[in-house]
Amino acid sequence: MTMRILVVCTANVCRSPMAAALLEMYGRRAGVDALVTSAGTHSHGLPVDADAVRVMAERDLDISSHVPRQVDSSIIDSDGEDLIVTMTRDHLRVVATVAPGALRRAFTVRELVRRLAMSVGVPDLGTLNEGRAARDLLGEDFADDVADPYGKGLQLHRECVAELDSAMRAIAADLRLLQSNVSHET
Repeated sequence: MTMRILVVCTANVCRSPMAAALLEMYGRRAGVDALVTSAGTHSHGLPVDADAVRVMAERDLDISSHVPRQVDSSIIDSDGEDLIVTMTRDHLRVVATVAPGALRRAFTVRELVRRLAMSVGVPDLGTLNEGRAARDLLGEDFADDVADPYGKGLQLHRECVAELDSAMRAIAADLRLLQSNVSHET
């Protein structure tokens, strides 16, 4: 069964398209049957960021034809997303507000990497959510946020994509195990 993964950032022109492309590539290499898409919490019809396209091209990934879209309940509910990965806690809160019930399958990138690394045995959404409460995600915690390089030059885009590359590689390593458990839980 195909696992459906949504990656969310602000405008869906930079971080989430880069992360989605990386996660799709690493997932495919790991033999995971996954459809990875992306959306933004405040999409304003901007084109995909030229610096993002350039740094991804440096990694032989083409996101130039990406069309930004805004996250809403229809994307989360009708697309049947199994896993939602956000760039910041703010994005996570928007997802949880837009689609009540989505919080148990939504994580910031950094939170998901930490929780997968700490999981014992085969990861599933239940174990990944252990000890996690919505109130704990209310405040800001920059330890959970991937900084936005939009409009800040190529160097910050390269730093961002390096961070995302490492995170998506780590997530993809556990996707096959997570996939076998997710399809039974959602």
